[in-house]
Amino acid sequence: MSDRIYFPNIRAPGWPFGEEHEDTSLRTKFEDGSMQSRSKFTRSRRKWTLHWNHLPRGQYLVLMHFITKVVKFSAKSFIWVNPDSVSFAYGEELDPHKEEVEVRITRVGEWKNEAMRYWSGDIEITEV
Repeated sequence: MSDRIYFPNIRAPGWPFGEEHEDTSLRTKFEDGSMQSRSKFTRSRRKWTLHWNHLPRGQYLVLMHFITKVVKFSAKSFIWVNPDSVSFAYGEELDPHKEEVEVRITRVGEWKNEAMRYWSGDIEITEV
């Protein structure tokens, strides 16, 4: 049995969603305007901001349960499938280009009940 935790099967976040790469360099400026730099880390982690508009209440409750009870915000990492990497022409099981990323939740934004039984909000996930 696998100990891997997977992101819940809910509707994909809205497009566009943001991806940011961590700057792994250290820079020091000198009085004469020159600069010295070097690598701070051996790899750059990516960060995604995922936003949902009008997520049905049932899926919202699944997502909030996952965040608060399963992974306990940032306490546990999980596997997230980047929806931009899934080719719907072949189906998930046959897609050789599906990108699975181990991430943790680094921020849960404010969620609003903007319409009856529909929620909108965002989360930020960061590569482990």
